[in-house]
Amino acid sequence: MYKVGVYPGKFTPPHRGHLAAILEASCQCEKFYVLVSHNAALEKPLYEGTNTKPISLKQKTKWLSIELEDFAHIKVIGSDEGDIPGYPEGWRQWAELVKKTIPEPFDAIFGGEPEYAEEGYTAYFPGVKYVIHDRNKLYPISATEIRRNPYKHWDYILGSAREHFVKRVLITGTESCGKTTLTKMLAKIFFTSWAREEGRYYSEKYFGRNETVYELDDFLQISWEHRQVENHATRTANKIVFIDTDAVVTQYYCQMYMGKENPKIESLIEPNRYDLILLMNPDVKWVADGLRFSGEQEQRIALHERLRRMYQDRGFENIIEICGGDYQERLQKAMEISNSLINGELK
Repeated sequence: MYKVGVYPGKFTPPHRGHLAAILEASCQCEKFYVLVSHNAALEKPLYEGTNTKPISLKQKTKWLSIELEDFAHIKVIGSDEGDIPGYPEGWRQWAELVKKTIPEPFDAIFGGEPEYAEEGYTAYFPGVKYVIHDRNKLYPISATEIRRNPYKHWDYILGSAREHFVKRVLITGTESCGKTTLTKMLAKIFFTSWAREEGRYYSEKYFGRNETVYELDDFLQISWEHRQVENHATRTANKIVFIDTDAVVTQYYCQMYMGKENPKIESLIEPNRYDLILLMNPDVKWVADGLRFSGEQEQRIALHERLRRMYQDRGFENIIEICGGDYQERLQKAMEISNSLINGELK
């Protein structure tokens, strides 16, 4: 039994192999530190040509902290390596940083690379045992494979980290364009979560469906509540999440009800938040539900154009308009586009 052990790694991203190795190694120590290293310059090329967005030090540290929070003897520490050169040139500087970062003396370092023993650990950590630990004996996966195709290796990604890889598909449009039904169907087909249009339920929750009593700040509250629903759906998603409307639509309805925009809503409008936007054209049959303005086709088209301009004026670019065809054809098209997004075929 070691008194204090250290498990260093870049964890880009952390996966089940990492987690199993950490837990097994920690059983050999009274106290155990997981050292999350990060070197932005050296890690940048790792994401080139992959289907993965760069991962920050705080994200990696947060994910492992969540996974290991139940174990009192384990502590996760993030370490920014700055401009330390890679191996083998950076051994001395890295060793000095590790000794400064771990808050107490340690007598064991765990790793899976036998060649590192003579290259660096023996020379720069005298008196510290380098313990070889195979993190792949249960889970034959690497962070490289996950970065290349996270959706193929989805089951190996830690639950806390999956949100980073989820593809967000926003389904938007004006009234009675089929977006809500399409959102639910896609979520069922892709076996994943979806975020409902929270604005449709706001008047029921807060003022008995009486839409004549809206005030300007109600639309900001709708945007905030919708963001919480959206965040929850993303955290629980299976590779892809479908989101029914966003803050742009809330701003659109603010104009409709109040005759002006609420500038505070703009802080919740993020053009780069969604990987794909499906804008539904109102060229399907109008369905009245008691919460809609008008079924006149000319007005429907004019409102659709207004909403599209709102997205364009705010810098949204990844918009695909779904128009024509019946509901089955629209569903089929949306399924094909969503599959292409997951497979990295949609540019």
